[in-house]
Amino acid sequence: MATQRILARMRVFERHAWKVFAVLGVIIALFGAGDIGSGGTSFQSGEAVLFNSMTGTTWDELRAANPGAAKMIEYLWRAEGAVLVVVGLLTLAISLTALRRGDRWAWAAMWVFPLWIALVYLVFWISQPDLRSGIPVPLISGTVFLVITVATLVLSYGRYLRRSGLP
Repeated sequence: MATQRILARMRVFERHAWKVFAVLGVIIALFGAGDIGSGGTSFQSGEAVLFNSMTGTTWDELRAANPGAAKMIEYLWRAEGAVLVVVGLLTLAISLTALRRGDRWAWAAMWVFPLWIALVYLVFWISQPDLRSGIPVPLISGTVFLVITVATLVLSYGRYLRRSGLP
């Protein structure tokens, strides 16, 4: 009896897992739009720890010492924001269509999120950051996204991988 209740709850989650990715898509697109809008000023507030751990200086100090480098970093930050908007919109589109329908390829495609986060972590550690100024926000939000995406994918596997005729 208890097993049947657990299975019933899992099936409810399986039917609604696409909503988790739709919400993540919206959040990612909003993060990207914020990066496009704020540019380098992000390094004065929310991303100050990240900037300081990578450069050993503040955004204002870099802008004063090397305006050309600051301009290039600002461009790259805004371009990265554009990438996040596109990734968010693609995630939303796949979630609202193929993932919602139960298409196996869409579920498999969502495994790109844990891979993406792992690659971002790898690039971060290869950059040899100095963490004395704190933990950068992308490591915190990335960990949250990693847990949510892996848990959602694992808990919804039945809908996408169940063979016909099996419970």
